[in-house]
Amino acid sequence: MAYALEDEFGDIIGKARRGQNMSHSEIADAAGITESDLSRMEQYTLKPTESQVYKIAEVLNLDGAKLLDIANETWEPTPIKEYENTDLKVITVSAPVGGWPVNAYILVCQSTKEAAIIDTAAHPDLILKQLGTHKVNATAILLTHSHRDHTDGLIQLQNATGCETYIHKNEPKPKSAGKLYELVHADGVEIGELKVTVLDTPGHTPGGCSFFTQSAAFVGDAIFAGSVGGPNISYQDEIDSVRDNLLSLPNDVRLFPGHGPSTTVGEEKLHNPFF
Repeated sequence: MAYALEDEFGDIIGKARRGQNMSHSEIADAAGITESDLSRMEQYTLKPTESQVYKIAEVLNLDGAKLLDIANETWEPTPIKEYENTDLKVITVSAPVGGWPVNAYILVCQSTKEAAIIDTAAHPDLILKQLGTHKVNATAILLTHSHRDHTDGLIQLQNATGCETYIHKNEPKPKSAGKLYELVHADGVEIGELKVTVLDTPGHTPGGCSFFTQSAAFVGDAIFAGSVGGPNISYQDEIDSVRDNLLSLPNDVRLFPGHGPSTTVGEEKLHNPFF
């Protein structure tokens, strides 16, 4: 089968290395491998041995057994075609942005058919089409962070739906057709009968946040299946906030990331080498 993860072995060790401000030479010396081989592993031109995986994991403070499963492509989260229960439905809209697949989501309150658009990516037409297909009424736009691959299309969606738009107080603000309503940790937004709670997950961006309701959390680029987002601002803040605010949720909560397949809190505890 095709390996479905957003990040594989090379991406993971590269993010951990950059996040901890370690050079190729530092890691290579500590792990007993050549700097050239380490670079080739990050670039997917050299497959590591089991011993090398464990040595690199130790140097980078990663879980060696979990990292080995990803290096050997023996784990990926259990796929789901649709996610819904009596209270909510999640519609995934995925399309390439700049050559890379990006996920946007529509969270639907089953009782009222009111919906939130979560991240807009660069495919507003696809989102609008899904709103019509499922006959739901979008009442809010929720932004996990302001990177363009997650906010391009915002103005078009605002103009088409009239939705109010919410973003974390600490996040740089994207171009908008109207006021951006600022949120902080533990704030709530009501979507029909659903209460969506804001969870701080900074590190990838200054004010990155996640949106949690019942059995679903929309996590942007804070965490991916088996990995985390690029720690552009603070590696430690990213690790700490994901551990404290996302992996503390019940094991069956499904995590919907900005890239790659959805996963669960339980699967990430068992398989994500960063934790």
